[in-house]
Amino acid sequence: MKKAPLVLLLAVAACSAPDTPPQVASLSTPSSTAASPAAPTEQRPRERLDMTPEDHEALNVPFAQCMGQHGLDYKGRPLEGSGRQPGKEEVDKALKDCESKIPLPPWEKDASNPEAVDFANRVVQCLREKGVRYVEVVNEPGATAISYAFGGPNNDAASISLGLEHAQECEIAASGR
Repeated sequence: MKKAPLVLLLAVAACSAPDTPPQVASLSTPSSTAASPAAPTEQRPRERLDMTPEDHEALNVPFAQCMGQHGLDYKGRPLEGSGRQPGKEEVDKALKDCESKIPLPPWEKDASNPEAVDFANRVVQCLREKGVRYVEVVNEPGATAISYAFGGPNNDAASISLGLEHAQECEIAASGR
């Protein structure tokens, strides 16, 4: 008959266990001098449609700094006052080293986006509604971005100025569908 109180005691003890998790022993290992696994690849910065010129400039600073470490400006030319002319191999190496810092185009214009051409067509339609007579989608093979050309074969000044004036507005409108 003494078994019943023991079962009752175990049941009560189980119900009144504290909410804190039990402590688990762990092994401490000394710091290793071996290289740790590579961090995930750094993601390239991406432009946005609504960026101001200041935003765009700030986004390009890391690339310009990287190129500067190679003695070049962001276009691959020697830094002013360096007095040297880098060879093609040197410029190519700098561009390869700094490639991860080159901003990608806005996703809406990115050639790898399957909807980018549709977006560009909506922008062109909006620009035409704003009075831009000569504007067309530019989708060059191998290009990273889909863009627009203003002015037509005769470089119509009114189309160029109106296109530049309304491009960002039409891009933002086209992104909202």
